[in-house]
Amino acid sequence: PAHANAAGPLNGGASASLLLMAGMVAAWTDIDLDTELHLSCVDMSIHYLAPAREEDVLAEAQVVQRGRDLFFLTVALRTPAGTPICQGVMTYRAPDYTGHTPRLYTQPVLLPHPACLVPPENPRILRGYVQKLHIAFQHQSPGRTRLSMPCTAMHIDEHGRMHPGALASITDLAGTAAAWSLVPRRPGARGATVGMHISYTSATTESVVADAHVQQRSEEMFFSTVHVTGATTGQLVALGEVT
Repeated sequence: PAHANAAGPLNGGASASLLLMAGMVAAWTDIDLDTELHLSCVDMSIHYLAPAREEDVLAEAQVVQRGRDLFFLTVALRTPAGTPICQGVMTYRAPDYTGHTPRLYTQPVLLPHPACLVPPENPRILRGYVQKLHIAFQHQSPGRTRLSMPCTAMHIDEHGRMHPGALASITDLAGTAAAWSLVPRRPGARGATVGMHISYTSATTESVVADAHVQQRSEEMFFSTVHVTGATTGQLVALGEVT
């Protein structure tokens, strides 16, 4: 139950986190972990094919090709019976920065800060997996949301940085919440993430905020951009697109 979303199926962020872990471990099978320490996910794209309801899931990843620094992988999630849940591609890196500090050029153009933070009175999606990660609403207006997530021992990776799976989770939720902000509450209303692409621009050890904006809506499809930044520094940590 701690991995389900408010409607009952396995949370899309939990699915993304498991796929990312599988891809990371698959890449590690060809890395000398005693020498290559600058390891990180570059990006991941996922298509959500079907919901998983009250059942275990299995993640599988395969390295399709490795360059000098980059690994290109396929990732997939299925039920033990073989029903496909989601599939995607992932890029992982293991660069050699021996003798110098990695360079970072950053001048992101982020969404403007809301003039006045207005959290929703009764958000419909703060249950299950979302509660487990302590994700909270800071703001919601039509087509726009801002969420926050702390950086605790539960949220960090093996290097003590915010785990990319947790970042994928808040990205998915922010895009979802932005879409729901445009849908009136009504019995039987359903919604699901069908695709997500997330790029990891830098690592962080601080709490984060995720700003999501619905860029376009058709009758039943919502296309949102998500900027995840450090809560204190404002540094861009991840850049997402959620459908």
